[in-house]
Amino acid sequence: MARLGQPCWIDITVTSADDRERLVAFLCDTFDWTAEVNGPETGYYTMLRRDGFDVAAVGQQAQGGGQWVTYLATDDIDASVARVRAHGGQVFMGPHTVMRAGTMAVALDPVGAVFGLWQADLFAGFDDTIGSGRPEWFHHGSPDPQAAVDFYCAAFDLSPRDDDGDTTVERDGRGFFSLGRNIAGNPPDIKPVILVDDLDSIEEAITAAGGEIYASRIPVPGGVATTFADPIVQAPLIISMNSA
Repeated sequence: MARLGQPCWIDITVTSADDRERLVAFLCDTFDWTAEVNGPETGYYTMLRRDGFDVAAVGQQAQGGGQWVTYLATDDIDASVARVRAHGGQVFMGPHTVMRAGTMAVALDPVGAVFGLWQADLFAGFDDTIGSGRPEWFHHGSPDPQAAVDFYCAAFDLSPRDDDGDTTVERDGRGFFSLGRNIAGNPPDIKPVILVDDLDSIEEAITAAGGEIYASRIPVPGGVATTFADPIVQAPLIISMNSA
C-alpha cells in the first residue's frame, strides 16, 4: 500500500476518441504496453499494462487537459485536500468517488503544477516494484523549486534531501520524487519517468512516430534519461535507463 504523498498512479485525459486511440497506440508501441478500454460511462478510461501490471491510463473527456497527472496517495482525502489548500494549493476537481475504485481529487500546487490525490478502495494504483516499461520515478519541474519543496513537505509530511542539485522529498529514508528547475519557458509539471532497457531504440521509435526529443541521454543518479513529447498531444514524459 502506498504511503501518504507517494506517487501511486498516472493518467492523461484527452478530448477526442481519435486522440485517445492514437495516443494509446503510440504508448503501446513504444513501451510494449497492452490496453483495455472501459465503457463510455468511464470516459473510455483505457487501462495500460505491462507484463500484467497496471502502469497508466488514458481517458477521454470534453474537458481533458492533455497532460500527464501524477496521483499522490492518501488514506484521508478530505484531510489531504484541506492541507493542500492550507499550504497554498488549489483543488479544482473533487473529491469524488470513482465507482468502487477509490476517491480522487485534482489540484494545482503553489508554483502551478497539476497533481492528483488518490484514496484507494478496490484499486490501489500501480505496484511500486521496479520493472522495464513501468513508472520508476517522478520529477517536478518549475521556476521556483524551493517553493514547491516547501509545499509538498508541509502538505504531505515529507522531508527534503539534496540530490545532485535537485531536491528529493522523502519519508523514513525512502524518496518519493525529485524537484528541480524547469528549462526557461517550460510550464511547471510533474513528469513520470518510465524505465526502459534500451534508450537508443526507444528514442528512435519516438522520432519515427513523430514525437519530439527535448533532451537526450542526460546523466541522472544511477543512469541516463531522455525527455520527450508524444506526437499526438505533445505531453512530456521522461524515459530512463539504469547504468549497467
